[in-house]
Amino acid sequence: MGMHIGLVATEGSVAKFRDAFSKTWTKFEIVDAIDNLPDANAMWAWKESNEKFVSAANWTKDNPGKEVFLFWQDGPWAVMMDPSYTLASDEDGLKHLSTLVDKVLSFIVETAGGCAEFSCFENGCLVRKISHYDAGVSTEGKPLPEETGIVVSNYYMEETEALLKAFGLSIYEEMPGSEGCQAICVIDRTDYGNL
Repeated sequence: MGMHIGLVATEGSVAKFRDAFSKTWTKFEIVDAIDNLPDANAMWAWKESNEKFVSAANWTKDNPGKEVFLFWQDGPWAVMMDPSYTLASDEDGLKHLSTLVDKVLSFIVETAGGCAEFSCFENGCLVRKISHYDAGVSTEGKPLPEETGIVVSNYYMEETEALLKAFGLSIYEEMPGSEGCQAICVIDRTDYGNL
């Protein structure tokens, strides 16, 4: 079975993460939000009913499309699902986020593209990064204690799950629980048509 995840986790509450989200990714305008969703099914239903894809060719300032980000509490971690992997791979944004909250973790796995990535940020700095792409595995920074027993040279799906567990996070199939399930709907009025 394939895995397709983009997760950003911060130490602390979902409320603190959501506040830091707005200060980090200022291009997004929050147009709707919902707190206290009862479970993951309610989160996904809210996402489907509020999200609206608009291609770059059809984009206008009056029709920018809408994107939904899901948040939940997982023990001491506030977690955000990023289905497009855009924010989970935004190193500058994640560095900035880590100046507003405690430690920031990012996990990306896209088995259709054969890639996986883990990053850890603290105090505005990249502390550790493990990347698996077609060319193999590359690393930056010193190994973290949570990597003990994980064969980093084979970093992919199983190693991602092991690292999630080592940090005390639930594995993907068990996410999210019922605690702190929330969602925000955002629009981005930036014109990307010339890119």
